[in-house]
Amino acid sequence: MDGRSWTQYICVGVLGLLIHINAFSQTVETDSVAERERKLETVTVTANRVHKSVTSTAPVQILSQEALQHRGVTDIADALRRFSGVNVKDYGGAGGMKTVSVRSLGSQHTAVVYDGMTVTDCQSGQIDLSRFSLDNIKSLSLTVGDNDDIFQPARTVASAASVRLQSKAPQLEEKSYQLKAEVKAGSFGLANPFLRYDQRLSEKTTMSVSGDYMRADNLYPFELVNGKYVTEERRNNNAIETWRGEWNLYARPGVRSSLNAKIYYYDSYRQLPGQVVLYNDVSNEELSDRNFFTQMNYRTYWNNGLSLQVNGKFNWGYSHYHDEAPEYPGGVQDNIYYQREYYASAALLYEPQEALAFAYAADYAYGNLNSNSSTDVRPYRHTLLQTLTARFRTSQLSVTAMLLGSIYLNGAKKGESASDERRLSPSLSLSWQPLKASQFYVRASYKDIFRVATFTENYFDRWGSRNLQPETARQYNLGVTYDLKKSGWFTGFRFSADGYYNYVKNKIVAMPRNMFFWTMVNLGRVDIWGADVTADFSFRPADKHTLLSTLSYTYQHAVDKTDAASAYYNDQIPYTPEHSGSLSLAWENPWLNLSFHGTGVGKRYSSEQNVKANELKGYIECGLACYRNFRWLRTDWAVRADLINLFNKQYCIVKNYPMPGRSYKLTLSITL
Repeated sequence: MDGRSWTQYICVGVLGLLIHINAFSQTVETDSVAERERKLETVTVTANRVHKSVTSTAPVQILSQEALQHRGVTDIADALRRFSGVNVKDYGGAGGMKTVSVRSLGSQHTAVVYDGMTVTDCQSGQIDLSRFSLDNIKSLSLTVGDNDDIFQPARTVASAASVRLQSKAPQLEEKSYQLKAEVKAGSFGLANPFLRYDQRLSEKTTMSVSGDYMRADNLYPFELVNGKYVTEERRNNNAIETWRGEWNLYARPGVRSSLNAKIYYYDSYRQLPGQVVLYNDVSNEELSDRNFFTQMNYRTYWNNGLSLQVNGKFNWGYSHYHDEAPEYPGGVQDNIYYQREYYASAALLYEPQEALAFAYAADYAYGNLNSNSSTDVRPYRHTLLQTLTARFRTSQLSVTAMLLGSIYLNGAKKGESASDERRLSPSLSLSWQPLKASQFYVRASYKDIFRVATFTENYFDRWGSRNLQPETARQYNLGVTYDLKKSGWFTGFRFSADGYYNYVKNKIVAMPRNMFFWTMVNLGRVDIWGADVTADFSFRPADKHTLLSTLSYTYQHAVDKTDAASAYYNDQIPYTPEHSGSLSLAWENPWLNLSFHGTGVGKRYSSEQNVKANELKGYIECGLACYRNFRWLRTDWAVRADLINLFNKQYCIVKNYPMPGRSYKLTLSITL
């Protein structure tokens, strides 16, 4: 099928759907860009986000800046552990590599969206969450399926789930500048200063610049079990040093337009401690990463119901893996990789009636990779993504239909390339409020998603395969949400429960050899049955006293269904616990705010075969935080102390990579 007939096929299919929905249009409150622009000054963003998590047609979990604080969250990975349906791979230590998988679909199926644009890594497809700092984050959310905001670039919906990071914009209503200085210090040599400066450039333009430095030795103790013998060991070769800088511009060129721009740079050096094995704790591996990207977003709208959004981005990445061992020629292994990506996107939103909205988005990206390896074929890829979306919404019913078209054209400058891929991926979601007087909603969604192999999976030396099958997933979700607001000592209750089934064909599973090398395996079919439950309670026992509690639970039965004769048949896929959950309790008061939190994970297996030798025991990790914000000498101060792994639990998230025991972190920040 050529490009023209492929595009016509999309347009005809979605046009019929839009006409059908138009016949049932009713009057509701508008969600146009113009309305959002007029409401920005008077609507509380946090309140909108909470309401969105209840009324959304797809599962949405949101942590505001305030929630991140009173739940005792210490970093991005810790925040995601509090969400139901999430598995976080953590190799241990401050700043260590951390990746996220949602509902057992794998980290490459989870997009990380930073200020509206997807963060990419065309080499591995995995985004290391330790690259981002909570110091600049206003809110963090997780969406499974499609976002209710249909005015989005196509790439942001081209994944099964998305983690969205929204940075803090300058708040300069009373003065023209603001300066914030912060320093964190903690166990195992942790030192992390942070500086941010906000400036009003004109009546319609503001900017912010921020940077931080982090270093840690990470030489933490752990227990090594050898049969009936238990010895105290210390993690070796685990130091890390990172630099991070960011510049943001916020402008309103006209009454009906906005322009945001960002420049980001990250530089890290890590020692890789390797797996803990008996009688061998020597590791000489090192990894240096550098990442630079710049992005721009422009939006404008007109009175005729049309809105336009244009995005552009350039991304550059560098990785240098170094190891010293006798098996290498000359005793040294140096692998250097460079990746570049050029990205452009345009989206058009049309709202002919208050109940109806249509959107079209087209994204183009060109990415390439080269290395110093003798087997490097210098692969490149052209990616074209298009979405056609229709949304129908009344006061009690919301329906969103989307069709995603994906074209991947692969090439290699020095050898054989992977095959090209094309795919149409439909999705449908709805939310229904049975009783108008009650904030009780029923939601259902279906999404078909398609993921091609990354450059690492296709070309990476002896571990890549050009014949690796593309991965397809079908997601089915049925859930309920409820929100109750009351006055008195019991002030609120929010509840959500979702049951889901994911069918994955040709699932690509990354099996770690160490933190940089992976073995890629195709599982013909994986069935994933699961349930996510969250509940929030709030109490006001006395004036200026608030008690907050949050519970989350996840059940995931993700098993290999490829071959009934296989030894792996019906076994849980690697690193996926059947049971996991989290709890947080917070007491906010006029003196010193306190937060207790815990996360629990059941047993998992490190390989496809569920035998005792591959079993990782379950664990429960708890923490305690105390914090206070106050004003002194016409300056805003914040102090915080975190006690992490309160009961000194010894456990591994990834096999043979022990996590730190009990540790502490102290934070002091000043805002002028």
